[in-house]
Amino acid sequence: MATYAIGDLQGCFTELQNLLKLINFNSQHDALWFAGDLINRGPNNLETIQFIRSLPHTKIVLGNHDLHFLAVATGVAKTTRGDTLDDLLDAPALPDIINWMRQLPLAYFDSSFNYLLVHAGIPPIWHVSEALQYAEEVANILKGNNYQEFLTRMYGNLPDLWCDSLHGWERLRLITNYLTRIRFCNQQSKIELTHKSTKPPPGYKPWFDFPRTNKERILFGHWAAIEGITGKANIIALDTGCVWGRKLTAFRLDDQQLFSVPAVMPA
Repeated sequence: MATYAIGDLQGCFTELQNLLKLINFNSQHDALWFAGDLINRGPNNLETIQFIRSLPHTKIVLGNHDLHFLAVATGVAKTTRGDTLDDLLDAPALPDIINWMRQLPLAYFDSSFNYLLVHAGIPPIWHVSEALQYAEEVANILKGNNYQEFLTRMYGNLPDLWCDSLHGWERLRLITNYLTRIRFCNQQSKIELTHKSTKPPPGYKPWFDFPRTNKERILFGHWAAIEGITGKANIIALDTGCVWGRKLTAFRLDDQQLFSVPAVMPA
């Protein structure tokens, strides 16, 4: 049995099938981890979700596009420019898909591999154990009766700096932004969410460039612009820009090998 972590699919179902052929994936024996953003911006969101749900061995964390879909699908937000969610929104199985996605976490840790799976990253002031604890706060809201209000309140870039005394929707919004949107931050973990390229704004660095005291390894997606390069052996970037015409990548946890297939059509 092999375990593979795959970056942002964003509805690129054909490329997913090509990648699984490349690695000789066996659904009965092999496991797939998905680093969030399963859907949106790509062409085959419904097929992607249906296929992933059919697999017996998966671990999945939510990304910002997945959360945005939940907000749109439950009527608390509108689609934005670039969204390609119609096939999901028109699907007869939409209520079932919403309920399934609401049960997914924002972070997952496997002690046997010593890897944390998260969509965007974690701030340097958090240990992995703290990231999991805070992610659980959001997961509990998503699973509960008040999930629609959370989906309404999650949008926004403030607050931008963690404090243990944060509470209510501001606390949940910042936890969500750290785990699903972080790219740049400063030493104190103040986040800057408007820059998406590889060039940091003054006073900021990529979140993974700050020293970490814990030895757990981190798998993340979200940041296509860095093209899978972090410069850190223990921090693996999985988003290699498939939906933007580049490639889809899988990382085999068992031996740290990378596998990629090109995007079928340039973006």
